[in-house]
Amino acid sequence: MATTAELLETHDLDSLSVRTVTSATGVSPTALYLHFTDLPELLRAVKKRFFTELRDALTAAAADIADPSERVRALALAYLAYAREHVGQYAVMFHAHRRTDAPSTPAPELVEIGWAAFEPLIDAVGAVLPAAPADEVRETSVELWLALHGRAQLSVAMPWFDLPDETRYVTRLVRQLLVQPT
Repeated sequence: MATTAELLETHDLDSLSVRTVTSATGVSPTALYLHFTDLPELLRAVKKRFFTELRDALTAAAADIADPSERVRALALAYLAYAREHVGQYAVMFHAHRRTDAPSTPAPELVEIGWAAFEPLIDAVGAVLPAAPADEVRETSVELWLALHGRAQLSVAMPWFDLPDETRYVTRLVRQLLVQPT
């Protein structure tokens, strides 16, 4: 699976094939099918691994921070650091197939592991907004994630673009999104 992960970081996911994977790993296609029913199952396993790594990185970044707002800020910075330090993995995690056929519904286990990766952020936002209803906490968390994801994507797609300082960006973003009602 490690070789597949490396291939995914350097190849277009839509053009990846069983033959490409097995050639790179030095095994026969039959050997791959002993562990995975097909290429999509292998790709789901790789994505699950990357989302788990992201969750672990976020959890570790906020583990010892008691102040809820500072925890959100630490999680946001950790998210951007993960995206910056694992560009290929990040791209694979959020890859959208560009085929012309109808978009497929993602595998339920990927949806579950994707949300699980963001639980630390949702929990931290909930601690900042303890009186807010659960749907508002989730919506605010998603808005924060959208802003972080956009910045992460822009920094890769347009490295020449002069983005604001990352720490200042996160500080302002957290302050703006987590305004507590009076």
